[in-house]
Amino acid sequence: MKKIYYLLLLVFPFVLQSCLKEEEDLFDGTPSERMEEALANYKKVLSSSENGWLMEYYAETNQSYGGYNFAMQFTTSNVKAYFELADPTTSMESLYQLVADDGPVLTFDTYNPFLHYFSDPSSSMPDAFEGDYEFKLMGLSDDQSEIYLKGKRSGNKMVLKKLTETPEQYLTKVAAVREAFDAPSYAMTIGGSEVDCSIADNVLTFSYPGDNEEIVSETVAFCYTDKGIHLYEEISINGTPVTEFLLQNGNMVADEVSVVLSTVFPPINELFVTGKWYIAYSTLGAFAKPYYDVVKQYEDAIGETLQIAYMGLSLYGSGKFGFNLISSGYGGFLGFDYALEGENKITLQFNMTGEGDGVWYHNNAGFNYALVPFGYNSARTFTLIADNPKSPTQITLTEDANPNNVITLFANQVAYPFNN
Repeated sequence: MKKIYYLLLLVFPFVLQSCLKEEEDLFDGTPSERMEEALANYKKVLSSSENGWLMEYYAETNQSYGGYNFAMQFTTSNVKAYFELADPTTSMESLYQLVADDGPVLTFDTYNPFLHYFSDPSSSMPDAFEGDYEFKLMGLSDDQSEIYLKGKRSGNKMVLKKLTETPEQYLTKVAAVREAFDAPSYAMTIGGSEVDCSIADNVLTFSYPGDNEEIVSETVAFCYTDKGIHLYEEISINGTPVTEFLLQNGNMVADEVSVVLSTVFPPINELFVTGKWYIAYSTLGAFAKPYYDVVKQYEDAIGETLQIAYMGLSLYGSGKFGFNLISSGYGGFLGFDYALEGENKITLQFNMTGEGDGVWYHNNAGFNYALVPFGYNSARTFTLIADNPKSPTQITLTEDANPNNVITLFANQVAYPFNN
């Protein structure tokens, strides 16, 4: 036994030395040398793309602000950034670094208004949007067309994808998709059945009956792309994985599971009573202009100038609908009752109420005449036509009983209506 024991003692050091030698040969260079080599390779790849790189960026650990596109072009020291929320042709340039910090890290360590949009704190938002400006470099795809990242602060996984067109070209396409799918609200169908759905700040939330009729709820952030929307992470709908929706005929469609996201626009008469629609003298019809001529005479007589007049929600925040005015800095509201019929008809009548200085201007400054074309002593019914049903910039009211009473109102503020 002693001889065997001695023999093992003699053999074991040689075995150990052999194993150590093999492990040493697995790596070339010291850890610091390997890190320098990795950083140099990342820099070479970053600066090699003529068109730059696309990043679908997500701030905050739960991606609660949704995803937004950045396009970046790198030299060996500078980065030129483009941002989805800015003009596609506008870029901001700053420095960047690749550093060793528990692994290779890409850091945008000099201020860039675009790249620090989600991480730059303010007095009202001391944590900003809890976004990242430093990213752990997690690896490259085999063809080096993708660089995998992880936000140091948020932990969100992101990817730099090599662009095959200029940042301006790509972000212009994204803006077109975003505009085509912009709406006040949205609807969703799964296999032809409508389900609860909402989209806010590039975050999709929906619920549908699952197995045994239990309600399945999903919330997932997304980025707009040049073809539709791309989800932050894969979700399962009825057992089928979904990562993107493609824009088809104004809808976002995931064909593999027959899921359709569609836009919903309120009827034009609902838009009219929930917005602000500004009056311009030049677009009043033959019936309305003489009444406004009287208002102008009163204004001149009391030495005031009408600055703003609009039909819509009260400027005092009461949620009431009616005629609003600002004259030489004084404001007033005069209330209207209304009834909606179908999608494009409305009946209006002054209801003898006011807020602010509205009653004074009604009784003393001739503004009772301003109300007549809309319905004063008796109700008037109008047909409404918008220049753009999805996002109108103007609405034309034509009284059903009086074709000469035509009034075009504007979504954008009209200052000094008698001069416009």
